[in-house]
Amino acid sequence: MKIEFTGRHIDVTPALKSHVESHFDRIEQLFEGKPANAHVIIEVERGFHLSEIVVKWMNDVLTAKSSDTDMYKSLAMSVDKIEKQARRLKTKIIDKSHKATKAALLTPELAAEAE
Repeated sequence: MKIEFTGRHIDVTPALKSHVESHFDRIEQLFEGKPANAHVIIEVERGFHLSEIVVKWMNDVLTAKSSDTDMYKSLAMSVDKIEKQARRLKTKIIDKSHKATKAALLTPELAAEAE
């Protein structure tokens, strides 16, 4: 996964980069197949640490924003939101590709064949 960092009114330190990368390593298995591109934007405004993550993967865009008084907590919350969205998207893709005929539709046909 390719991760880009942008800092607004703050310098992006190697510690912040490694923190985000470790969280993305944990959810790397969700982004199988086509590689994902992530853009992490961190900002400090009036004592609040804002983080925004935009992930482009398989013709979809996942976005998450969060704010907290601690930058590490804000980044962790944003990554958790991205993980939730990625899981939902992945199950949607899997369900769409594994569509089966519903059992309720099969029962009247089987009853007609049995007669």
